[in-house]
Amino acid sequence: MSVISDNIKKLRKAKGMTQEELAEAVNVSFQAVSKWENGGSPDLEMLPLLANTFGVTIDELMGFKLNSYTNKERFIKLMDDAGVLKKGQYLIKGVNKAYYIESENFTTNIHLAKLGEFFADLIMEEHLEFDCIVGMAYHGISFSAATAIALSNKYGVTVNYCHDRMQPDSKDRFICGHTPEDGERIIIIDDLIGSGKTIKERIERLKKLAGIKITAIVAIVDNHEENIENCFNGAKLLSDEYGCKILTVVNGDDIVHAIDQGIV
Repeated sequence: MSVISDNIKKLRKAKGMTQEELAEAVNVSFQAVSKWENGGSPDLEMLPLLANTFGVTIDELMGFKLNSYTNKERFIKLMDDAGVLKKGQYLIKGVNKAYYIESENFTTNIHLAKLGEFFADLIMEEHLEFDCIVGMAYHGISFSAATAIALSNKYGVTVNYCHDRMQPDSKDRFICGHTPEDGERIIIIDDLIGSGKTIKERIERLKKLAGIKITAIVAIVDNHEENIENCFNGAKLLSDEYGCKILTVVNGDDIVHAIDQGIV
């Protein structure tokens, strides 16, 4: 059996897909998928479709370094490829760092689809109970929308969705979409967790609208930044304040390790 046959089968099962579902996703017959997994090779024009469906590169689909990277390392490579991860020496709030994150460089629909799926996986793996996804303006708006779509497409989850505004509209509203209600369990989506101060301010504004419960805060990276006033990092500040889970795809230590190991 060929390497690509093994990989298609392995990746399909890892995604929880049947052969019929994979066939439908890439618009081929069930028999074609079966043939691929039993020693046949897909046509070259199928490789980008398959790679996109599985969330891997074509090289990885073909067997190059498929088993070399962890999920965190694969995500860091995605950030690097998208120009989100800036490597070098940066002085950020008085702290020397070996990287800088520009999350606005997640600019294509493929980037957002993959990011939304990573976030949806984080949420579902924690078996969280929640009623509403709230995106924090500005970067969290598109990220939260992608997450809500991934929750529907991949997991069949229906959930209310909204995002906040930096400035109120003409009717003095700070929320677009669903209006949070008393008792609702909320998942906050943002790009980065630093000192936690800004996210806390925005949550407090939400809590003035309704008696909500913050179930989790989901972000790309926990930067392990210290909150000077409270003498501990922002993720801990938020977790302690709201009794919520902090879910991030990676943290600063993961990124530094990937840089040091030459992964990116």
